[in-house]
Amino acid sequence: MYSIRLWAVRHASFFESLYRIFEPVIVKMQPLWKSIGYQRAEMPVSVLEKISKGLLFDCKMCGQCILSSTGMSCPMNCPKSLRNGPCGGGTRQRPL
Repeated sequence: MYSIRLWAVRHASFFESLYRIFEPVIVKMQPLWKSIGYQRAEMPVSVLEKISKGLLFDCKMCGQCILSSTGMSCPMNCPKSLRNGPCGGGTRQRPL
């Protein structure tokens, strides 16, 4: 699992360009989504998103996705689950 995530992070530009290619296609399919119904279309898309992002980026589906800003590396992987928290599991120092 870690090797897949490492590969995905190293090839972040590929995923960014793939997103740029498919975004206009998805937007142009808006009449289809509207005819199907957004809630009905959301279910299979969210399942696909959860599986792919979980496999490639170890994504926790927290709803605060910043993969494109962090080089396709999910910051919610830290043991503390802090988006902007200290790295390495550091603990707070008590004053003497």
